Amino acid sequence: MLLSFLLAITLAIWVYYQITYNIGDIAFDKNIDNSEFIVCNEDRITQYYSVGANYQGGEKTIKKELNELINSLNFNESGLITYRFIVNCKSNAGRFRVKMVNSDLKENSFKSNNIKQIQESIKNLNGWKAGEWKNESLDSYYVLNFKIQNGKIKDIF
Repeated sequence: MLLSFLLAITLAIWVYYQITYNIGDIAFDKNIDNSEFIVCNEDRITQYYSVGANYQGGEKTIKKELNELINSLNFNESGLITYRFIVNCKSNAGRFRVKMVNSDLKENSFKSNNIKQIQESIKNLNGWKAGEWKNESLDSYYVLNFKIQNGKIKDIF
């Protein structure tokens, strides 16, 4: 009986932890996030692929709209820049987080000015579409990767 009780308590604690602490959540950080960017439900931010959040016209349109930026930026080395952010229920982008790796997939740092320019350009894209579930617009996470090769952005995916 005691063993069953301990097992039930352990399971309850584990379930509570799983519900309240999701790995990869992007919590608001007053030092780097715009306080005017608001999510509709802080406790329910889904992954883009589960609710259909996207960019109108897809990656092809993103590449087209960022073409001028892509051609103007120069980098010192090759690698990947990954932006993870939230598309809120009002179809705005915010709470950007960036991860950079070199071509050997080791953590790296590219020119901060370039990183800021790319982030602002993503934020200013006007075709973000919030995810939906049962006719309700939802907040969701989104990911964009920039492949850097020979000092230039070669692909966005």
